[in-house]
Amino acid sequence: MNNVTNQALKNKQERKSVVRDPILLVEDKLENTLMLEALCDEFGIQYESASNGEEALEMAKANRYSFYIVDLLMPVMDGPTFIQRLKEFQPDATVLVQTAIDSTDTVIEVMKLGVFDYILKPIIPEQFHKALSKAVDYRFLKAKEAAILEAESLKLRNQLEWLTYKETRRKSADESWEKSSIHSLQTSLSQGSGIGAIISLLDMIKAEMKLEGDNYILKKDIMDLVFENQEITKNLLKGLTQLLEIINRGLDKRKIKASELVERAKASCEFIQPYLDRKALKIFPPSLKKEVDLDIELDLFILALEEVILNAFKYCAPKTSLELFTSINQGYFCIVVKNIVDEKPYGGVEEKYESLVLQPFFRIHPPVESVSHLEKFGLGLGLTAVDQILRKHNGLFFIHNAKDHTGDQVRLCVMSELLLPIQ
Repeated sequence: MNNVTNQALKNKQERKSVVRDPILLVEDKLENTLMLEALCDEFGIQYESASNGEEALEMAKANRYSFYIVDLLMPVMDGPTFIQRLKEFQPDATVLVQTAIDSTDTVIEVMKLGVFDYILKPIIPEQFHKALSKAVDYRFLKAKEAAILEAESLKLRNQLEWLTYKETRRKSADESWEKSSIHSLQTSLSQGSGIGAIISLLDMIKAEMKLEGDNYILKKDIMDLVFENQEITKNLLKGLTQLLEIINRGLDKRKIKASELVERAKASCEFIQPYLDRKALKIFPPSLKKEVDLDIELDLFILALEEVILNAFKYCAPKTSLELFTSINQGYFCIVVKNIVDEKPYGGVEEKYESLVLQPFFRIHPPVESVSHLEKFGLGLGLTAVDQILRKHNGLFFIHNAKDHTGDQVRLCVMSELLLPIQ
């Protein structure tokens, strides 16, 4: 057996391991179906066949398919109708269409259906195999991406459960006061207000309180701090529970216009308004440049956006501004939050920290105590929550440094980009 034959067999085995589910051939003409089946056999990929869109739709509801090859012109139910109906319950379905019309307008209309690629008729075996190879590679990458996301979600879930366990576990009876104080101080310095501060305050109470008869006497300002941090701690634990729920549950999505999202985004800027004067800041809400359709859980996305706005406020340089704007990029609707930062002492989010800052419990900067009561996700989990919410929407979240050229001088800024797939 020569090297060419060996390589062909190896390629077939690799395709079968990558594309475990068959593809569905949707073609009404028997002679074309037989030819497609023969080409799939030659390519080394499993298949099933349907003679029209209606039959294919029932098969798609009952079985799993790696992707679909669909003829546009068919009786009973044509290709475009089948694709639209398929996308209703399989929005991520990979579809290749067959068309005999090689015109720009036709190709554009075909691609608007949300298809992956098109194959021109009459079918040339080499071109057909090339299209299949692209589809197989695409499915492989999507499967790999899904596996990575699942692994990351599992890792985060384990970390959150471990953190919850540690924070609720009673301290051992033989732990000394000195060790407890050192641990509390370490927690306070790394996490700011909240759990660590409560422990430190309790240690302070133990040291400062005086016994008079059956009552303890304590300064009012110490107890005020206890009550304040109690609320912050409760908020932190609530945030942990909420993030675990976000990771574990599915989305309650609905189709909306981008204009509805932008109006909600404008309203979401209001929560930070009372605090802007503290740093002499201004905020500029977003405006809509182009109407598109989105499929999202709106309240959950707004939760992520408000977290980004709060993060931008915390590290924004005084006497500057927070700006929100929208754009369309590579099939995504993007909301950007921009804030000016001082290059010293922090300098925003350096390139080496862009991915780390999305990891749970990782902090680049110290907490900002003045707005800790606004944080829905403490312990460095805010941007982790944003990243998880965007991934659940099949979207993307990026945060990085950039140069702002809109003022009198070029200044360093941080861009937080929330991208949602356009429907």
